[in-house]
Amino acid sequence: MTKLIHILHLSDIHLGTVEQGNIYYSQLQLDLTKNLELDKLNYLLISGDIANKSTNDEYKAAFKFINQIKINFGLKDKQVIMAPGNHDLNWDLSAEAYTNYIPKHKLPEKLTDSYMPMSDTGALLRDEDKYKNRFDNFSGFYKEITGNSYPTNYEDQAILHTFTEHKLLILSLNSAWQIDHHYTKRASINQLALGKAIKNITSNNYKDWLKIAIWHHPITGLEMMNADFLEQLAVSGFEICLHGHIHQAISGFYNYDNKRALHIIGSGTFGAPTKAQTPSIPLQYNLLILEPNKASITLKSRKKETVDGAWSADSRWGDKETPTTSYSIELKHSFQENKQTSNP
Repeated sequence: MTKLIHILHLSDIHLGTVEQGNIYYSQLQLDLTKNLELDKLNYLLISGDIANKSTNDEYKAAFKFINQIKINFGLKDKQVIMAPGNHDLNWDLSAEAYTNYIPKHKLPEKLTDSYMPMSDTGALLRDEDKYKNRFDNFSGFYKEITGNSYPTNYEDQAILHTFTEHKLLILSLNSAWQIDHHYTKRASINQLALGKAIKNITSNNYKDWLKIAIWHHPITGLEMMNADFLEQLAVSGFEICLHGHIHQAISGFYNYDNKRALHIIGSGTFGAPTKAQTPSIPLQYNLLILEPNKASITLKSRKKETVDGAWSADSRWGDKETPTTSYSIELKHSFQENKQTSNP
């Protein structure tokens, strides 16, 4: 019997304390094992905002939470794939980079994004090396979970993860690379990073692989970022994109042409603070189920009405009069399983 492939997609965890993480894990573990009857996961994808203020204490809590998922659901380091969100950069470290005051009469006629205006008196010019340090706490956590260092240079922050056994390629992108404590809405995808990743993909034999991209910010609605980069993903053969940030589970579709298109999956928030949660929208997460040799993916949506409640099926797809808890995504080709390789 062909084994199903289970991908757990979490976003906007916003962990604060170890105690909070322990509660989150026990609730999730109960849902996965009792309601969904799962004792093993194949992949864990997290689309940003793992912490709340990007402090080391928050990441200690996040490490324990995610490590419990890894240990108890059979995940290896490389099967956990993360992209940072705007809450995964530290505001204090960001502010420390803006130390060089430039009076108004010495400023260039047009300020670049390296300057922070200060009323009419002048502007602060950031130290670019210190500026990259705002991701330091996330980077340390990333290495603890995955075993690999998170790249410091922005042009390296499009990371390819390949799994030969399942012919699966996952690309994680940093949509918060231009965001800081002052420029909080400046989400985008670094084109140099994306170009390097796509060059790698096209120069290798990934033609019949399932390709998934993951990042944090949405490409529609409030705080949306420029969606032009989706054209490059579509041409490169990507079919699924996962993101977070908007605290509500949504689905979308990007059509490049008659042959190439992207299915956009926005996870809801897994654990946002009460003040940050949208009224009437429950806490949410997604489970993607793939069956080898079938050209489709089933997405199951889960919800939790209250922070201390239990997870249950989330009926939000399909017809509004008779909504369902899941939907299927048709792929261009079957999800092949390579039986000649070992487990990922």
